[in-house]
Amino acid sequence: MTTARIVPEYTRVSDDAAILCRRKDFPRAVNVLQRRDPDRRRWRLAFRTVAWSGEQAVEGARRNWLEGALREVVQGVGDRRLRGELAIDAAELDTTWDVGSVLPTYTARDLWGLADRVDLPMQYLAMVTKLPTSITAPIHTARVIADCRRTSEAHRTVAIQLASELPSTAMIEEVRGTLDARVAEKLNEMRGQQEAARRWRELAHQLFGSGQ
Repeated sequence: MTTARIVPEYTRVSDDAAILCRRKDFPRAVNVLQRRDPDRRRWRLAFRTVAWSGEQAVEGARRNWLEGALREVVQGVGDRRLRGELAIDAAELDTTWDVGSVLPTYTARDLWGLADRVDLPMQYLAMVTKLPTSITAPIHTARVIADCRRTSEAHRTVAIQLASELPSTAMIEEVRGTLDARVAEKLNEMRGQQEAARRWRELAHQLFGSGQ
């Protein structure tokens, strides 16, 4: 976005967007996004609000207009990483907006290779995200990244819960060789969940693209 379009922020951009979306005034909501300095917190939340609300509320010609407007907003963001995150946000919200090519393009074969690098079988991927039927067909990169992150977070949550159930002396007892078998099993399960979270997170990172 050019600095000429940026105005001082006297109100919260997320609040302004929410109010306008409740009124279904999407042209003004988009204008709010265009006139505010994009950042990773409130502005990004405002974008998510407009994207999700518009998905629920508009059809036909109004929908076509809003899709083009959101694409222009995303393409106008100067921060390459934030552009990618906005595309992932739209996918994570389960919207169908086409915001343009702001993330790397991969085929299912490419995804297979990246998954192999982090020891994730493709059958696991097929369980958590939608994949094309042809190995040479392109994947929806933003949606796959969103699903990988969601799966990573689910494993991390389980690991935290397991950790909370372990005695505070578990690590010491493990080193000393005095760890109870049932505690040892839970400790290993926790580590397995942590490792799974790491693999899914790493795959999402690889898909986002190096250097971004």
